[in-house]
Amino acid sequence: MKKGILILIVAGVGVWLFLITSINLGVLRSGRQVSQLQNEVSIKEARNQYEEVEIARLSSPQRVITFAREQLGLVEEKPHEVVVLEETK
Repeated sequence: MKKGILILIVAGVGVWLFLITSINLGVLRSGRQVSQLQNEVSIKEARNQYEEVEIARLSSPQRVITFAREQLGLVEEKPHEVVVLEETK
């Protein structure tokens, strides 16, 4: 009788230890995943900030004018060179 109770107690403690270990491993894995995701978010936020600065730089009026002149060969019009066409219906 005492031997059966002892075996039951040992088995119960073993199951309990197994469950505790499993839970701890799950918590550690989750913590690692959270840390990795936080790192990814930081990287993406830094990249986003860089992209916003780059958009502002490239879309500035002076940058567009310089690009138009140097890359597209456009020149500013003179008032007497502007011809306005009327839309025909």
